[in-house]
Amino acid sequence: MPFSEKTRATQPQEHILNLLLSRSPVSGNTLSQELRISLQAIQQYIRQLRNEGFAIPSLKGRGYRLEGLEKMLFPIRIREELRSLYFGQPIFHFLRVDSTNTQARKWANAGAPEGALVISEFQEKGKGRLNRVWQSPPGKNLLFSLILRPDWPPQKAFYGTVLAAVSLCRAIQEVTGIPTGIKWPNDLYTGNKKLAGILTEFSMDRDRLEYMIIGIGLNCNWAPPEPPPDGQPATCLLHESGHEVSRLQILSRFLNYGESLYQRTREEGIDFLKEEWNQYSLVNGRKVHLIGSQENWTGMAQGIDENGGLVLLLEDGRRKTFLTGDVHLRF
Repeated sequence: MPFSEKTRATQPQEHILNLLLSRSPVSGNTLSQELRISLQAIQQYIRQLRNEGFAIPSLKGRGYRLEGLEKMLFPIRIREELRSLYFGQPIFHFLRVDSTNTQARKWANAGAPEGALVISEFQEKGKGRLNRVWQSPPGKNLLFSLILRPDWPPQKAFYGTVLAAVSLCRAIQEVTGIPTGIKWPNDLYTGNKKLAGILTEFSMDRDRLEYMIIGIGLNCNWAPPEPPPDGQPATCLLHESGHEVSRLQILSRFLNYGESLYQRTREEGIDFLKEEWNQYSLVNGRKVHLIGSQENWTGMAQGIDENGGLVLLLEDGRRKTFLTGDVHLRF
């Protein structure tokens, strides 16, 4: 399917949400006729959406209503806040989606331009590194993916994560004042708790990057109460600051900072991003543990190399470089 801002497939749950968004309240019978499914199926989908966290009260004699619209990140609200030239243009907004990275890949393959933004209030199958699931109720956190088409060799793809991590640290600190750092390879922390994760995926065409998708999940106003298996404790900006945080402000600042850094890579190359990373790195000069599928290592982190691999000074005096897909890091 060729790229179009107006064309996309919708699941029944998203179709219901879109109808409630445009005509609320809407009766169950009307929803049944619009979707051409039974009233019983409509009721099941409504229950599922409520279980996911959407506020959909039933009004006697009138039908269903979708609440909480004033805090949702509709494209018109994002555009009013943006100062970037092409980051965040166009915007694909979903109330509910499987994964913003999955949708972004579809649009990138269909020819979506550089800077296209895919954002959702809720992800059914939010993806993290090492096949972990990223949890978040609707309307609480930032869940989005950005499409880029950098003229970089594939071995430099990690610098998409670097660009995103640095931009997000700056945006968080500007909006909230909360000190935030980067835990290699792709997490943002404040203190000893995880605040955000970045998942960068890309497609190659021979010896160049065809496109890059940078997916971000940032805990703004909710954090999972328990860490996932083998995962780290999490926090959110609300818990750290003591008040609700504007998702819109952080998103707009991120896009502004990201575009500025990205423009610099076009003018100067990407080498300067390594120093930007070092300003926010939480691992440089620290003793860390790297856990692999067959072996573990302990040593002092020396920073990242030219391709984003972590350089470790092992306890026996050897230096060894680790790639992001091979291990995960513990302090």
